[in-house]
Amino acid sequence: MLLLFFAVSLGFVGNIFAQNFQVKGSVESIFGTDKASFASIILQGRQNYQTTTNERGEYILKSVASGRYQVTVSSINFKQKKIDLNLASDTVVNIQLEPLQRLLDEVYITAVQNKGKASTSVIDRKAMELLQPSSFTDLLELLPGGRTYTPNLTQMNQIRLREPSNAPSGYDMGSLGTAFYIDGAPINTTANMQTTSGYTLSDPNGSRNSVNKGVDMRSIPTDQIEKVEIVRGIPSAEFGDLTSGLVNIERRKGNTPYTARVKADGFSKLYSIGKGVSILENNLYINSNVDFLDSKADPRDNYENYKRITASVRTEKFWENKIRRFTWNSALDYATTIDNERVDPDNSYALTDSYKSTFKSYSLLNNFRFKFNQNTLLKSLDFSTKISYQEDIIDLTKWVQARSATVLVNSLEEGAHDAKYVTPSYAADLDVQGKPLYGYLKGVALLGFTQGIIKHQIKLGTEYNYSKNFGKGQIYNLDFPLALNSVSSVRPRPFNDIPALQNLSFFAEDGAKIEAGAHNINITAGVRAMAIVGMDTRYEIANKFHYDPRINAVWHLPSIAVAGKKLEVSLGSGFGLHHKLPTLDMLYPNKTYIDNIQLNYYHNNPDFIRANAKTTIINTENYALKAARNLKWELNADFSYEGNRLSVTYFREGMSSGFRAMSRYRVIDYKLYDNNSIDASTITSRPNLEDFTYRDMKEFYGYSINSNGSGTFKEGIEFQFTTKRISAINTRFTINGAWFNNRYKSSVVNYGIISTSVITDNKVRQYIGIYAEDEGTNYQQFNTNLTVDSYLPKLGLMLSASAQSLWFTSSRENYKTGVPIAYMDINQNVHPYTEASKNDPNLRWLLQNYSDIRFRNNSVPINLQVNIKASKDFKNKARISMFVSRFLTYAPSYTRYNINYIRQGASPYFGMELNFNL
Repeated sequence: MLLLFFAVSLGFVGNIFAQNFQVKGSVESIFGTDKASFASIILQGRQNYQTTTNERGEYILKSVASGRYQVTVSSINFKQKKIDLNLASDTVVNIQLEPLQRLLDEVYITAVQNKGKASTSVIDRKAMELLQPSSFTDLLELLPGGRTYTPNLTQMNQIRLREPSNAPSGYDMGSLGTAFYIDGAPINTTANMQTTSGYTLSDPNGSRNSVNKGVDMRSIPTDQIEKVEIVRGIPSAEFGDLTSGLVNIERRKGNTPYTARVKADGFSKLYSIGKGVSILENNLYINSNVDFLDSKADPRDNYENYKRITASVRTEKFWENKIRRFTWNSALDYATTIDNERVDPDNSYALTDSYKSTFKSYSLLNNFRFKFNQNTLLKSLDFSTKISYQEDIIDLTKWVQARSATVLVNSLEEGAHDAKYVTPSYAADLDVQGKPLYGYLKGVALLGFTQGIIKHQIKLGTEYNYSKNFGKGQIYNLDFPLALNSVSSVRPRPFNDIPALQNLSFFAEDGAKIEAGAHNINITAGVRAMAIVGMDTRYEIANKFHYDPRINAVWHLPSIAVAGKKLEVSLGSGFGLHHKLPTLDMLYPNKTYIDNIQLNYYHNNPDFIRANAKTTIINTENYALKAARNLKWELNADFSYEGNRLSVTYFREGMSSGFRAMSRYRVIDYKLYDNNSIDASTITSRPNLEDFTYRDMKEFYGYSINSNGSGTFKEGIEFQFTTKRISAINTRFTINGAWFNNRYKSSVVNYGIISTSVITDNKVRQYIGIYAEDEGTNYQQFNTNLTVDSYLPKLGLMLSASAQSLWFTSSRENYKTGVPIAYMDINQNVHPYTEASKNDPNLRWLLQNYSDIRFRNNSVPINLQVNIKASKDFKNKARISMFVSRFLTYAPSYTRYNINYIRQGASPYFGMELNFNL
């Protein structure tokens, strides 16, 4: 009896002093990258423990008794695995599983069309790894209608969704109207005013200028992107201030090894490093990365280049209990880019000419999310904040040399004034200093409930954006301008004098899922209201709300058995209004200065010279400027059969109120003094103005204002067919493409002036023609991309070859008669333009003569290129990749209207990269 009591007591004491330890780790594919999300982890021993991995394939068991266990890991996409564990201390157990064929079928190296969201393409990490991009621009070739192009990182890279490759460059609403979001917060460019336009005749900043053009995709690195959604159709009402589309970027989170990437091609070199840490016991994740890009316009030219450095630190921390989960995401980002151009001393005498544009950005993003028990009406609350500050500097130096005695006109005040003469030669310097500050606040409530056969998910939210530029603007010495002999010009102005823009939005949206027997219908309908608040009420747009109703519907039909296999069909449609608000530069443009030289009397004796000018200052603010408005609708169908999928979308878009600079004319009076009215040989002192005779002059002079005069009308068909991955060789065939039929036009009345080489009424600039003709041009394109990719995970090998066929492009300008509907005389009276006007010796010059050749259809036949890409993994520790673009080309010569056009195949473009996982 005593022995039994002793044994039981000993066991009891042993249990008291038994130690508990922590077990944590990750579960992933034996081939790397693919994480086993929501896998079941079971520890079987004297006691049993169970948990599941999170969405990143990570798990933790915080209090496990010491001892021997059998660990069983199960996942729907992987083969079950069992291992033995002898637990005697805190232990990290990382488990690798063999994927099932269904997981391999889900590996795509092209963009995947989202079934639940019409006209939405998803590009994941695996596709980016094989693509080997240098910037976000490279990803666009994966979209329907996309194509591989040689990168040009020494000029701005604009996004042009649903536009043909031969589309005109002057229509910037496509890129300005595309919203970019990173980790739930927008990239704001509203306060970007970094321009040198009007300050110099030859503008080296012209091709790099991104003012009023949206996001420059060169500035977005891809190494830390986990997934990208590109919405070409109708986005959720949660997203606004857009007309063309939405780019939603999610960056990597969670535990990742030390990663390093080195890429080199014919034009650039890229280096990046990154690391992700999971501290599971504290529910904390930390990710960081740094990248550096150095690109040249021409590998043989060291005098024009572009550099980019980005760095990011991102954290996620969460607290949870049985009722709710609170998550805090934060991101601190830094970026700098440098555009640099110098003159080759072997090619120019002007060794001083140089251009340098430096951009620095600092941003802090915070997101707070409360997620509640699913049984409650309120499912979650999200609050986001972002503050972004930039320092933008353009430093432009140009050697200026006057060819003759040139009058220096630099007055900042209106009226007649005496003037000096320009220094014969000098080095002119222009600095443009911009300091945009952006603030962003957003709150979203998600509600959910069921009503019969309908499940509702309702979003209610508000958003506030603040945009202000605190920079000093354009700075230069007024006595040493960069441009000479320019009648119309601009003057320096500080950006910090311009008021801030405040954009306030509200939105409501219901995502309803209807299950009616075998029919499933998803309807997302919502409305967004948006306004610029706190603005000068002289503007029509001030405090005016713009409403964007949007709806997307997808009807999943009952599956049909065809040859014993299941055919799934879904039909969808979408409709939406989209508004884009003007930028700071559009609402508060620089004034235009018209400088008329009234007297330029140059004498051999410098004490006798005299110059006089009249400066007219024109306020170019357009108080009637409105928001751009785009109406979209589309129809789509999706078919899935035994792992094969076809999706087709027909779309139309119409926008007649896009932003563009429009010509305007103003009558200006000035005096033209006659130098010959005094005898230069007899004067003994500097002459007075009264000594000269003069003529009163009255002429039209042009300037431009920002208006809603740009029309863009799109029509097209997008398609993508993807086969099931053939298991024997793990190969998939994908063909996608698009037909685009777009029209670009001026949507308002246009004005034109008679050439200054023509004398009317013994004067120039005396009449203005008013034209109401269709200024539009139609552009078409049809292309297909056939991609064959093989994913051989046991060999760590990925291969792809794509045949990209641009079957044709065409353009045709709409017919114009060249006859104005009216004209304006110098007294600003408007008269109808009649048949008699055509024979008037002065008014006949308003006729614009066009050759019929101008209105012909200009079509270019097939241009085919074959690209290859390959990637090889070495035990998940290193990967080497290479690509060759235009490995083969076919671009035959052709004849059009009896003219022979000789084409030669483009040169191949290739590169390679090394990746390390440590």
